[in-house]
Amino acid sequence: MALGIIVRQIAVLAILVIIGLVASRSKVITSASKDFLARIIFYITLPAMLLTNFSRIDLTPRLLSNSLQVLVLSIFVLFFMLLIGWLTSKIAGLKGSSAAIFRLHSMLGNVIYLGLPVISSLFGEEGLLYGSIFVLVSNILMWTVGVAVITPGTSFSIRKNLGRILNLNTIAIITGFILFLLSIKLPPIILDSVGALGRANTYLSMIYIGAVLWFADGRKMMRNKAVYLLSLNRLIIVPLLILGIFILISHFFPSLTDSKVVSVLVMQAAMPCMVNVVIMVNILGGDDGIATANVFISTLLSVITLPFILMIISMIY
Repeated sequence: MALGIIVRQIAVLAILVIIGLVASRSKVITSASKDFLARIIFYITLPAMLLTNFSRIDLTPRLLSNSLQVLVLSIFVLFFMLLIGWLTSKIAGLKGSSAAIFRLHSMLGNVIYLGLPVISSLFGEEGLLYGSIFVLVSNILMWTVGVAVITPGTSFSIRKNLGRILNLNTIAIITGFILFLLSIKLPPIILDSVGALGRANTYLSMIYIGAVLWFADGRKMMRNKAVYLLSLNRLIIVPLLILGIFILISHFFPSLTDSKVVSVLVMQAAMPCMVNVVIMVNILGGDDGIATANVFISTLLSVITLPFILMIISMIY
């Protein structure tokens, strides 16, 4: 992957984030409209993008094999990240809610609002296919394993969390993937309308990230020392460890891993902390102030770390 393409795509996304910052500073975007924008993204443009993207790709044996590979490897990557978060929180001596949120954010990154737009820009429709599968696995683990992490000692109910797992985005991914497997294409009128709406997702998501950064209480959050350790883990150490594991696998089993599959998985692993975890922690009675600080600091630092991780990937693949 040419470094110039990486720099250009990151610059485009950065400009959109700046537009979100400026719009928030000038009160074009208010705190209330920021939350409304998140709902527009989550319930309209993102499902539209996820559903229609599958119809732009022709099923081939390679894509089918890679998709199944991504499904399995996504589970490994997410549990590996949770393990590293658990070990680090133990070493750092974190307790209670702080430790639980640290571990959850170690596993769950901003793979929807930031990950999919970045992957779509860098790796095209095929990359978006793999990124969407990662989102599906991440969403399922969030409302199963994630709930267990945040509420230790309480019983977990599949029925209670099923509605959260089967949200509109999960349904869009599953429906699109089934149509993809059956080689069924959506009608052109759907692609021209819903598909066009989905293409707005990248732009709206980046503007939303800019608004999140503006409305966060940056000074207070920067005094939280644990968030820097979490960010170091999430943004640099763990993605490089995962990349190293995949390099070793490809060395001994050259035909087992595809370079684009590895690139997408590492990029999703390198995303800053997930925004939706803040909402989840609030619902389950945790300290959403800690979760918000994790999102704010890691998102700021990711402006530097994401190009670095991309550069490493491009040097290898």
